[in-house]
Amino acid sequence: CREKPCGVGTALARRGPTRMARKTVRSRSPPVVPSREVRQLKALLVSLERRPDRRQRCQEMLQAELPWLETQYVRATDGASDEIPETEVAKTWNTKRNAMYGVYEDIFEKDGTTVIHTKADFEDPGVEYLLSPGERGCAHSHLRVWRQVAQAPGPVLVLEDDVQVVFRRDESEPMQNGKSFTVRLELGMREAKRKKADVLYLGWSGYRDGTYKFHRSKGKKSSIMRKAEYVWTTVAYVLWPSGAKKLLKAGLVDQPVDNFMAWECREGRLDGYCLLAESDENETSTGGIVTQLDFMNNTDVGKSDGGAQNHDPTAFLASRNGKAKAKAKAKASAKA
Repeated sequence: CREKPCGVGTALARRGPTRMARKTVRSRSPPVVPSREVRQLKALLVSLERRPDRRQRCQEMLQAELPWLETQYVRATDGASDEIPETEVAKTWNTKRNAMYGVYEDIFEKDGTTVIHTKADFEDPGVEYLLSPGERGCAHSHLRVWRQVAQAPGPVLVLEDDVQVVFRRDESEPMQNGKSFTVRLELGMREAKRKKADVLYLGWSGYRDGTYKFHRSKGKKSSIMRKAEYVWTTVAYVLWPSGAKKLLKAGLVDQPVDNFMAWECREGRLDGYCLLAESDENETSTGGIVTQLDFMNNTDVGKSDGGAQNHDPTAFLASRNGKAKAKAKAKASAKA
């Protein structure tokens, strides 16, 4: 994770490294015809009903770049208006697990001096946050998809509506497009089948074999995919029925959904892998064959802990430490 100073009332609460590709162009490359096995892969496109603009952009891009891919629209759960059972997605979450991998810093009241929570608080015992409406809706959307995949005859490609396949991460890398996507997916699906994978992340940011933080690398490293330790984002992943059943068995989704899946991989209960783009190197921390269209600016999912997008990390706090709480109470009393 790349550290940077935090301003007043902010925290650096990383979901992952921030080297995210943001240059996108139109591809003119001819499509590649995949194998019969890959052509049988169906995609579920998760998108909010109230965002037809995002859905249309994504569908047009997929049709142009991946004409072989059959895609079904899935209405995303709208956390701002839909009822979400607390027995399925929790209302609060604790940062302790995520802080083992993400970078947090002290956060302050608006006066800039009163500490609400320290970096150490985020790590242990962890800071309690309310999941934002967007986070709860996103988690419930994926939970519903897992139920579908658990009953499917084979793997399913899960896509969010900000997925982008035509991009480059920086000027030194080749442009990725539908052709490169199809070629790498073909290789990845073959290897994932041999490994009996539960999930294959097509876009990822975080820790995997080559950048392990706590896990230990074993054996020869693949140039196609690497074992996931703890990676963020759910923008695109292939999920097998075995993996869907394991995620459902894990019970209550009590973290943002990418953290939830990452923890199951970290604990060895979900056999997850990261698909590498041809340009990804051993030390690459953000990679894969897709990216998010506008990771920093265009999102319907507010990050309760601030996230890499630097959303307000105080807006969804479920609790404050003793000093901050006492000062806030005294201020309220004085106004009364």
